[in-house]
Amino acid sequence: MRIEYWCGHCKHLVGQVNCPEWTLEQAERFCGLHTLSPVEHSEWVAYDKNNGVLSVQTVCDYCQSAIERNPELLVEGKLLQ
Repeated sequence: MRIEYWCGHCKHLVGQVNCPEWTLEQAERFCGLHTLSPVEHSEWVAYDKNNGVLSVQTVCDYCQSAIERNPELLVEGKLLQ
């Protein structure tokens, strides 16, 4: 199982964890994804069965910094032009 963390704003790969021995249930538990609400889980987590990749949306440091400096960007819906 590979777990990939992608920025939900700029779509850059933030990081990844390779644990081939983990099942989907173990990956969700070890990464804390089991604590998400059903709505949060459906919006932020996706599983590609064919490739064994669990994708998680997060916010990268660059986008977090941009949000903190310019919170109005969230209203506009796009951080990067």
